[in-house]
Amino acid sequence: MIKKCCDLLESNHLKIAFIESASSGYLSSQFSIYKNSGAEILLGGLVSYDPSTKVNILKIEPAFIEKYTAESAEVTEAMAIHGKILFTQADIIVACTGLLKPGGSATEIKPEGTFFISILYLNEIYNFHYFIDGTPSERLAVLTEYIAKDIIKMIEEI
Repeated sequence: MIKKCCDLLESNHLKIAFIESASSGYLSSQFSIYKNSGAEILLGGLVSYDPSTKVNILKIEPAFIEKYTAESAEVTEAMAIHGKILFTQADIIVACTGLLKPGGSATEIKPEGTFFISILYLNEIYNFHYFIDGTPSERLAVLTEYIAKDIIKMIEEI
């Protein structure tokens, strides 16, 4: 699925960038290893694992993070929007937060394995919320496939 997504990005001359928290650069790495991806599609990424990076580099207000938590749909959307300021040439910005492993802002209604994805494409924000079971490595692999499918669907529908 990732290769199909990379091929579609390349054939449509689209550039992508990632603003990652829970995935810690995994998404960028996976999109960089497929044939003809590299510089043709991937501009780069930012790992904003710690909230201080969200504040200092992405310029998200600390009160906003405190209100919604660092692992929330609201903060993820803000990451995508602010990520476009960093990666001005990107056609697609993918932002990811979540609870890959124990800790963070996990609750009964937001357990470990919860992920929030915001994709900025053609000046529209598309938000996704997933719960993925398994080990952290299994979760990242499934998450990457979900994101690739989401991007394919967006590009093919427009």
